[in-house]
Amino acid sequence: MRLAVASVMFVAACATTPSNTSPADQLRGCWINRDVGATTMRWLPDRTRPDVLAGARLQYRQTGTPISTRYTLEPSDEGHSLCELDAEGAATKCWRVARGQGGTLEGGRVFIDRHNERVRISVVGDGPERVIFAGNRDGCD
Repeated sequence: MRLAVASVMFVAACATTPSNTSPADQLRGCWINRDVGATTMRWLPDRTRPDVLAGARLQYRQTGTPISTRYTLEPSDEGHSLCELDAEGAATKCWRVARGQGGTLEGGRVFIDRHNERVRISVVGDGPERVIFAGNRDGCD
């Protein structure tokens, strides 16, 4: 158990290397993962709050309608927060975006790893690692 916790802390320390690019700049635009089915994610400016990005993930299945999940990425006094929204647009769960600072992973932290035209968004420290999205840059239609 201690080894697992130490491993998570090590990975978290590596993933939080400070970047000159803001989380909004890392995510802005459209992304796609073409694995079984396909998953798309769009991060575009919120129409009513220009400093906030609105995220929409669509998971396409072999049959049936896509599964839709909405998010926001908002600046705060402590950096940025990523929130998952319910059908009415209210936040159901929010996490601080890890940006090179130390601290606890209790309650979870969001890690945004972008390398060239690939992005990965995951939550660490709120149970097992949860990948929200991983994919490549796509054109916005």
